[in-house]
Amino acid sequence: MGVFMRVDRGVRLPAGLLLLGLVFLTGCQTQVVSTRLLTRHQRTIDHDGMLPVQPDEAIHVTWAIPEKWQALPTSKTFLYTHQQYRAPSCNAGVGVAYMHTPIPLSADMLIWIAKNEYTKREAGAKQAGRLIDEWTDNLGRHWFEAENPRYHVKGYAITHGTDAWIVYSGYRMKSKVTPQEIQRAQTAADSVVPMTGPDAR
Repeated sequence: MGVFMRVDRGVRLPAGLLLLGLVFLTGCQTQVVSTRLLTRHQRTIDHDGMLPVQPDEAIHVTWAIPEKWQALPTSKTFLYTHQQYRAPSCNAGVGVAYMHTPIPLSADMLIWIAKNEYTKREAGAKQAGRLIDEWTDNLGRHWFEAENPRYHVKGYAITHGTDAWIVYSGYRMKSKVTPQEIQRAQTAADSVVPMTGPDAR
């Protein structure tokens, strides 16, 4: 199933995945990524083939979307709001899931849950997915890269108090996808800046 990528019909983030995270997150220390630094970084991104940076109030971010990419219907539940865009080929996508929770979330725990879901063996699959890499960039974003027989995904998590975002880009493994589509999906993910309150650092 893939936690993030279903660029053919959109994405469904399993509620159990997020509830499991909430059970284990009480008391976890959170690391705040500076929105000021992210905004500076956003200005340095190569916007070739991208629309101008724009706000998306539903998921509480500003970001640059690839030109001519299709917005899939916004998915909203009591746990999260999710927006995904897909390439014209329908084989690559980028998305953001926004959560507002009763307790502060740990970005590390969100990434741990996502990467474990993504690397598990799916029913009927001959092999499990695999974690390719995991790192923290110089802006403090905790990233992971993984793939399973259906999808390759690269993503990160950001938390600010009781607000949290999972940002990702990816593509379908067995479909023809161009390097340009992959790059534009990654650029869009890299451009995301959360819209936070006056206490943003």
